[in-house]
Amino acid sequence: MPGGSPWQHDGQPALPGNASAMNQLAMAGQCPRIASAPMVARPIPALELGARTQTLQVVLDPIGYYRRCFQAHDGAVRVRMSPTLPPQQVLINDPAILQELMGRDAGRGITAPGRLSGLLAQVVGEQSILLLEPRPHRARRKLLTPPFHGERLRAYGQTVIGLTRAAMADLSPGMRFDARERMQTITMGVILSAVFGLSEGQRHQRLRRLLGTSIEMRAGRIGSLLLFFPLLRRDVGPWSPGGRLRRISAEIEQLLLREIAERRKELEGTGQAEPRSDVLSLLLACRDEQGEGLSDAELHDELLTLLFAGHETTATALTWALYWLHRQPEVTATLRAELADNPGLDPDTLSRLPYLAAVVNEVLRIHPVAMLMLPRLVEEPLSLAGHAFEAGDVLIGCIQSVHERSDLYPEPLRFNPDRFLGRSVEPGGFLPFGGGVRRCIGASLALYEMKLVLATILSEHSLQLAPESDRAIAPRRRGFTLGPARPVRLVAT
Repeated sequence: MPGGSPWQHDGQPALPGNASAMNQLAMAGQCPRIASAPMVARPIPALELGARTQTLQVVLDPIGYYRRCFQAHDGAVRVRMSPTLPPQQVLINDPAILQELMGRDAGRGITAPGRLSGLLAQVVGEQSILLLEPRPHRARRKLLTPPFHGERLRAYGQTVIGLTRAAMADLSPGMRFDARERMQTITMGVILSAVFGLSEGQRHQRLRRLLGTSIEMRAGRIGSLLLFFPLLRRDVGPWSPGGRLRRISAEIEQLLLREIAERRKELEGTGQAEPRSDVLSLLLACRDEQGEGLSDAELHDELLTLLFAGHETTATALTWALYWLHRQPEVTATLRAELADNPGLDPDTLSRLPYLAAVVNEVLRIHPVAMLMLPRLVEEPLSLAGHAFEAGDVLIGCIQSVHERSDLYPEPLRFNPDRFLGRSVEPGGFLPFGGGVRRCIGASLALYEMKLVLATILSEHSLQLAPESDRAIAPRRRGFTLGPARPVRLVAT
C-alpha cells in the first residue's frame, strides 16, 4: 500500500495538555482565575505486568511491548523488562524528559555507567567503550572519535562508492537479489577498510565469514533469547547454539589478536611500511597521560565493537531504505531528480543534498539504529520535565516510541521524507543513534555511508521490488536491531 502504514496499532501517544479547564474559562472571562499551585513533580506509574512476561514480550515483540507501555502510561512508565538491570527500570518516550536527562549526563544527579550495559558484553567484550565507566569512557571516546569525523571521514567517500559499484556490478535486467545480502557486503567492506585499511587476504576473508555467521546466529529468535537468558548460552557442545557461538567468538578473537600482534610489530619495527591512517593503527599509536597504550584485550574489544556496530546496523538501515524507496515511487522520483541535478557522484556534494538527507533521516526515524538509549542511573532524587525520579532508578530512553509520537510526527507510521524538510525537530525528538555522552561515535560515518550508497545505486541502477516483497513488511528483532521480518528482494529492470 504505497504511502500507507505497513502495520497498524490502536492508539497514538496522547498529546500533552496545556492548561486546566478552569483556567481556560478564566482566560475567556467566564469565571475568576484560580491561582496555580506550585508544580509538584508527578510520580512515575508502573506497568501492571509480571517481570518474566515483560522480558518475553520485549524479546519476541519489542515494538508491541513498547506501544502497550505508552498506551497505558504516556511519557514515562516503571517496567521490569530486563533481568540484567536493577529492578527500578523506567522506560521513557517523552522528549522533554530525555532532553533534560542528556543535559545532566555530565553528572548532575545522573550518570551513564557502563556496567548497566552488561548485556552487550557477550557480543563486544567487557572492555568495549560501551561498557566503560564514565571517566575511562570519556578518555576512550576522545581517542576513538577522530577517525569518524572531518577529513578522515571524507577520505572514505570514494571507498564507499567503489564498494557499492562492485557489489552491484553483476546486475542485469530481470536479475533478482536479496537487498540485505548486498548491503551487508558493502557495509562489511566499508568497516573493514575503516578499521584495518584496504588490506585483503585470507585472514580478512575468514573474518568476514565468521562475523557474518555470528551476526546471523544472534539475529534469529533463538539468538535473541540467548541475549537475555544466560542459561541458554551454556556451552553443552558444538551442536548447541551457545557452544557454536562460543567457538565462533574464540576464532574471531584469535584472528583479531594476530592482526594486532602484526601491526604492533610493524609499528615498532623496521620502517618498511608507510604510516597508516586506519583505526587500528591510530589506536596502536595512542598513549594516555601516563604514556601507556591500550592492551591487546582492550584493542580486541574495541575492534569487535566497531565491526559489529558499524556493519549490521548500517546494512539493516540500507535494506529498509531500499524497501521504502521502491514502495513509494514518488519518493524515488524526487530523489532521482535531485541526483540528476547534481551529477558525478561527488561525495562532498552528495553529503549536502537536502532531499537525500531527508530520506535517510526518515528511514532512521521509522527504523532507528537502536531501539533504546543506553541506560542512565539516577544518583539522587530529582525531577525531570515535571516527573519525579528516585535514587537508584535506571532510565531507558525508548527511541522507537519517541519516533512514533504523533504530536511530533503526524501519521508516524507513514514514510514521508518531507517531514524533515524546512523544519527543525524538537530537542530529544530525533535520536536514531542515541544521545548525550553515550551517542554512537560512528553516527557520522553511518549517515555519510547511507547517503553515498543510496545515491550510487539510484544513479546507476533501475530496480523494483519483487512481487513477494511489494507488500507490507513488518519489523522483527535481529539481535539488538529491528530488521525486516521477511527478505526484501529487488529486481533489476
